[in-house]
Formats: sequence, structure tokens, C-alpha cells
Amino acid sequence: MSARTAPTMRKKWHEQFVQPRYVELFSRVPTYWEKDDHDFRYNDCDNSGDRAPSVDLGQRIFKEQVPITDPTVTDAVTYRTHRPGKLLQIWLPENRDYRTDNLSPDGLGKSIFGSHQRQWLQETLLASDAEFKIIISPTPMIGPDDLHKTDNHCDVDGFRHEGNSFFAWAKDNGFLEKGLFFVCGDRHWQYHSIDPTGFEEFSCGALVDANSQLGRKPGDPSSSDAEGRIRQPYPSVVPSGGFLNVIVEADEASQTATAWFRFYDEYGVLLHAVAKQRGLP
Repeated sequence: MSARTAPTMRKKWHEQFVQPRYVELFSRVPTYWEKDDHDFRYNDCDNSGDRAPSVDLGQRIFKEQVPITDPTVTDAVTYRTHRPGKLLQIWLPENRDYRTDNLSPDGLGKSIFGSHQRQWLQETLLASDAEFKIIISPTPMIGPDDLHKTDNHCDVDGFRHEGNSFFAWAKDNGFLEKGLFFVCGDRHWQYHSIDPTGFEEFSCGALVDANSQLGRKPGDPSSSDAEGRIRQPYPSVVPSGGFLNVIVEADEASQTATAWFRFYDEYGVLLHAVAKQRGLP
């Protein structure tokens, strides 16, 4: 049953946190958190309408349960960037708090990021000297996705104008040669896709087999890329849960840095690996 009140929403979070696999994971691995639709209100939600839970309640309970900001600071921004080391910087954009309505006509005024976050994202990317820059988006930017969807950057009637304009900005500013890659969640299948601009996206997929499915492929008329403009070096070939592991390492002897993107299934079996290499300064 869907949670619509503060007590039932807290109950859903607590039912997740007591799972043995989560207890073991969080006792060993530090985590950053991002919010998507089901962590906030309901499937494909935005900030419109009076369907419960309300926007305010969804935002408040998420901040209460997940340590991304001080929950007592009501106007704290929920987008962040972190520098784990010399070679890597990650960005965690917020895709629900600042968006315009999903059903608004796509175009210049329609945004997932909002103007302040978009400006911050561009300024911090330009300021970064990390060899690898990874934007970890709650929703896909390249896809492809189902044609009927309207709530993310790759959807035909969604926020494609903003997604395309961001890729154009990134290309114009040389980020194809600056180690910029995209990782996304939300989709229930794993993939590695390459946008026509050359930027690459890795979808982590579902955590468990029971919640996985086969995804849309480039050229599928029921996908957001019916024309087949996206290249996809790796799509899941069977429905599979699992995870995406990213490791960045340096080889001083060859003066190179490598980012490994490795897809695993639910049981830790390696399914696919991609290596991206850059020369060290």
C-alpha cells in the first residue's frame, strides 16, 4: 500500500533500513543519497497537484530519514558535489525539488534542474581539475527510455530540450576531452549508452532480479530513440538485478588514469566491463 502520511512514510523507510543486506552494506560502505520519485511522492511525480503525499511532506520526510542536509534548515539546497580524491569528482544533482511540471510543453522554460542548479552545475564543472568527472543523475539523460514516459531528460515530451542543451554546452566547453561521464538510476535495466554528441551514460539498473526488466533499445519504435541515434555498447540481455561498480585508479609508470565501469548481477557475477583512460598531467 502506498504511504501518504508522515507515520506511514516513516514506516516504509524503516522497513527498508532493517533489511539485513542494508544493515551489512551501511556498516561497511559510506553512502551518498539522492531522491527520485518513489523516495518523495509517487511514480513519475513532480511538484504539482494535491495528491497525497504533498510536496512539502515528501521533501520533509526524505530530509528527515536520509542525511543529505540539516533537516532543520528548510531552504538548504539538495544538490551537491564531492571530491573523493585527486582523480575523481562526482556531482549529485537534485531532480525533483526544482523541476517544472512534467506535462508542460517541452522547450526553453521547462527544466528539471532549475536555473540556480543549472548555473551551479556548469560553474563547478568548469572549475574542476579532476581527471574524471561523473554526474550521477537520479534519472536518465541519454537512455533510451519508454516512449510514454515524460519525466526525464531523454523523454520525447519530457525535458529533452534541457538535456540536449546541456550536452551541447558540455561539448562546446570541451568536456568530451575532460573525462565527463554520466551515471543514472531510475531505469530497471543496466545499459551503457552513447549520445550522438559523444557523451556516455551508464545505468546501474535494479538492485534485485525481482525488480528488473529488459529495457528499450535504440531504434525500438516504442522507445524514446525510435530513430536509432543512440549507440549502445552494452544492454542487459536478460532481466537482471545487480549494481554498477566504478573504480578510478592511476598508473604512475605509464602516466595514465583509468576509470573502470563494471556491471555485476545480483550475486556479484561480472557481466560487462568498460575502461576509460586519460593521460596524467
